[in-house]
Parts: sequence; structure tokens; C-alpha cells
Amino acid sequence: MSNEKEKIENEGGVGLVSPQIFKYPHKFSMVHGYLDHFQLCYETYGTLNKNKSNAILICHALTGDHHVAGVHSKDKRKGWWDHAVGPGKAIDTSEFFVICSNCLGACQGSTGPTSINPGTGEAYGMSFPELTIKDMVRAQKHLLDFLAVNSLYSVVGGSMGGMQALQWIIEYPSFVERAIIIAATAQHSAQTIAFNEVGRTSIMGDPKWNNGGYDQKFRPEMGLAVARMMAHITYLSDESMSERFGRNQRDVQNVVGELTDEGKTKFEVESYLHHQGLKFVDRFDANTYIKLTKALDRFDLVGKDKLDSNLKNVQSKVMVIGFTSDWLYTPEQNKKIAESLQRMGKNASYLEINHKDGHDSFLLKSHRFLRLLNLFLVGASQEELSRQKVRKYRQAITRSEMKKESDLKVIGNWVNKNEKVLDLGCGRGILLQHLRQAKDVIGLGVDYDTDKASACISRGVSVLQGDIRDALSMLPDNSFDWVVFSRMVEELDQPCQIIKDALRVGKRVAVSFVNHGYWKNRMHFLKYGSRITNDVYRQDWQNSHPLNHLSVKEFESFCRSLSKDENSFRIGRKIFHRGDWKTNCCFLPNSRAGLAIYELVRDST
Repeated sequence: MSNEKEKIENEGGVGLVSPQIFKYPHKFSMVHGYLDHFQLCYETYGTLNKNKSNAILICHALTGDHHVAGVHSKDKRKGWWDHAVGPGKAIDTSEFFVICSNCLGACQGSTGPTSINPGTGEAYGMSFPELTIKDMVRAQKHLLDFLAVNSLYSVVGGSMGGMQALQWIIEYPSFVERAIIIAATAQHSAQTIAFNEVGRTSIMGDPKWNNGGYDQKFRPEMGLAVARMMAHITYLSDESMSERFGRNQRDVQNVVGELTDEGKTKFEVESYLHHQGLKFVDRFDANTYIKLTKALDRFDLVGKDKLDSNLKNVQSKVMVIGFTSDWLYTPEQNKKIAESLQRMGKNASYLEINHKDGHDSFLLKSHRFLRLLNLFLVGASQEELSRQKVRKYRQAITRSEMKKESDLKVIGNWVNKNEKVLDLGCGRGILLQHLRQAKDVIGLGVDYDTDKASACISRGVSVLQGDIRDALSMLPDNSFDWVVFSRMVEELDQPCQIIKDALRVGKRVAVSFVNHGYWKNRMHFLKYGSRITNDVYRQDWQNSHPLNHLSVKEFESFCRSLSKDENSFRIGRKIFHRGDWKTNCCFLPNSRAGLAIYELVRDST
């Protein structure tokens, strides 16, 4: 092996790769027409195992292709997700058999508008059937059949690829074990459709477009370049563009690669967009761009039947990932997909990553994002558990951690086998992991912290990263047997309303809190005139966030007043622990208990 080849393989991870062609020789029915036959260009990495259970399908975005990893054998080009796919990487090809195809209707070797129409002997052009995401997925299924893939361990996709992943779990619910949907949406917003239409109009307004009947040597390059420039703006964020370009200018005289040379200077962001536009026309086709963007605009899982109805048959375990700075497919649009699945009791998670790079964040080399992909696919290694600095359930290593787990042990004993548990402020998912392993509980955690939500994923716990109030508001009545507030009421804004919502969603509500009326707290304030600082109250007042300090007496008074309202519930079991948070306290709990744990029961149960 030459030094050059060794260098390429080391850089590329999976080494040198060459595309392959799958030909489907039969008539292929589409939603809006048919093809006499079609082909897909694809690449594979890794090896399909004996029981054929390790296949992962990666679906590319609008302008992506099949070359996802490794180094292309001809032009030495790296795959667009090479940092994510390969031996020892987030999607580990030493463990998984990875497939990526250029989608049907595209222009990198698969049948699309640039392909020859067997009926005319000329390129399809705009006569290529109107394309849908469903057509792409059904064509990919034929490829998998050819590869003897009987099921998918996972389907993974970002942007348009995320829509394909969504369609996969709807179209073939029992075929896909899990799905990762990244920076996607269930339907385009009016604004996104508007941006796409401007791009298409730019192409169709180019004098060289000729109603789609252009010659490849005389293409509508200006129109396509402007369409790309327009779209590229939506892939970035204002923060990333400001940081990268600001209002900096550059001299463009005699600079190769500018669409225009008017003036002596140009803003750097202008030069960047012109460069992106010109680079794009060398590898993409104008008619293909029109067909694909219309397919995206046409994709609609909400429609008349609503999202819940369209996702009702999903069986896959799903993780949806949004990015805070993505204004093309916003975090809210991504979250709605996960929320719909969670409303119906599906095994679904939503996580939101704070990135400044906009929609394109999923294409960048982000440790947090790549770690999340790997955690969802293979779970937590011992190294990962050590990184989280927590031990398994019942293995507290400090007095503080023991206190954190004491209420979870009590609540865990209250929950029965096969019940459904909603853990609000779930932290790293320790309680839900324990209940799943010990009692086959179906659980959903909610936590606002990204690292804690990621830890839930590592434990195989479904999680919604977000606000507790939003989570409760989207869940239907009686959808859980238990709603758990483990030391969370102190943190809540408007705890009364949130507890009301919890009693609507759950048949029982478990509430644990630190008793601020504990005698040591009172004595410290009496003796020193200040709040106590210890491993429960760790921060001085000036460094802490607002807390609802409450006592046993105050909580029971609140429950009595609330139960007289329109909410009919009673206090069920209650456990008080002394200051050591281990020994039970039965006498004068308002002053002698360090921790209080209550069961609230709706009278209808």
C-alpha cells in the first residue's frame, strides 16, 4: 500500500470508497406518475452481520448525495459526514453496516430529471414525474431488499433526510427499530415555501432555462446560483454570519469566482455567497433543484388528518434533535414531532442543542451532537457513565448523592409493574432507568438541561428536553399512572397550577421536597440570623436562583385548600425522613423531618 493511500485511509476512516449502482428493472409506481425503471447510486460501509440486525440507513439533505463517508476513489473527496461515520466514530462502521443512497429524483447517479427518458431518448427534464418524499423512501426499500437487509437498526437523517426518516417509520413501522430525525419538520412553513419559490423563480427566469429543455452545455447557471445563494442564507444564523463576516470588505478586482465584478470592493459575505453559488452549479442540476424543493414543500404530515393520526402506527424508538439557532426548521417544529409521538405513548425523545451555526449545525463537527448520536445508537459505555459523574441506582458515593436518591427509592417502591411514569425534572434518568429494569415501567422524563437529557438517552430513557409546563400542557388527561416531582416543587414557577396540571395528566402524583421547617434550619436562623448553608442549601443567597422554600405544614395546608377547589384529590401515602434522609420520622414531622415525600391521589382512581 502506498503512503498516499495509507494517508487517505487514515484521514477518511473507512478508507477509499467507490459508488455502486442498484438497478430496479420493473415499473415503479409513484404518487404522481411512474417510471419504467430506475436506478440508485449508493455506498455502503462496514459489514452486515449474520442475523442482519445491524443495518443503518443514512438519508441525505436537499443538496447532499450518497458519499457520506470515506474518501472517494476518483476525486479524493471526503464524505459530507465523514467525521460522524466510520470506525470508532459516532456511527461506528466497525459495529454497523451503513448504507447511504443518492435519493430518487436527485442528480448524482440516481434516476432523476437529468436521466434519459426511455420513451423519448432524451433527458426527462421537467417531464420527470412530480416527486414526493414517499417515492424516495419506497425506492430505498427496493435497494435494501436487494442488499438482503430485512430490517433497519436505525434510519438517520437531517433536514430533507430527516423527513425521509419520518416517512420511513410511517411507511414501514415494523421494519425500523429506531430513528434519528435531525433539524427536520413535519410540514414546511409558509416562509420556507416562499424561500423555495423565490429560488425556483430565479431558475425559471434565467434565459437559458428554456422551460427545462436546456442543454447541459448551456445551462441556467445564473438562476441556479442565485437559488443556492438564497437557500444558503436560510442554512446559517445571523450570529454565525456576523461572527464570520461582519461588515468586512475585500478587494474583488481580478478575483476569480465572482458572479459580478462591479465595484472595487465587496462585503465578505457577498463574496462568500457568490462562491457558494458558483460552486453549486458545477455539481447540481437546475431542474432537479426545482423538483426536489417542490417535493419538500409538498411533504405534509399534518394536513387534514393531523400529525397524531399520521404517526399513530409508529413502532420505532425515535430521537428528534433540534438546534437553537435553526430558523429554517425551528426547534419548535422539531419538538412538535416528538411531542406528537409522546402524546400517543410512543418511545420518543426530543433534545435541543445550543449551537450558533443555524440549520447547518448537524453537518459540523460538534462533540455534543456526535456524542448524542452514539448514545442513542449504542447506549452509555463505562467511560460515559464516569463522565457523567453519577453511579448506578442505589450506589450513592457521597452524602449529597445519597440524599438525592432517598426519595427515589420510596417513589420507586410505590410504583407498580407495567405502569406509566412521567418524571418531571428527571435529571439523568436514574429513577426511570431503575423502574424500567425492575418493573417494566414505561417512562418519559422531562428536563431542561441538555447534559441531563443526554444522560437520559445514554440510559435508554425517553426524554423531552424543555419546560415542564409545556410538557404537561401537551399531554392528554389520564395519560400516565404517575407524575413524579422529585425535589422539583421548590424550583417551579407557579407550582399550584403545575400541580393541578399534573393531577390532570396523572392518576397519582408523587411530590418530594426538602422541609424548610426542619429544626436545624430554624435554630440556625435563630442563632445566626441567616439561612443555613450545607449540602442541601449549597449556595449563599446572592449566588442562588429563586426557590420556593416550603415546610410540611405549608404543603399540607396547600393540599387542603386545593382539594376544596375544582380538583378532587386526597393525600395518600406520606413518608418523612429525618435529617439523615434515611431514618423515618413519625412524630412532629414539620420540625423533625428533613425530607417529605407525598402521594397525591385523584378521587376518581
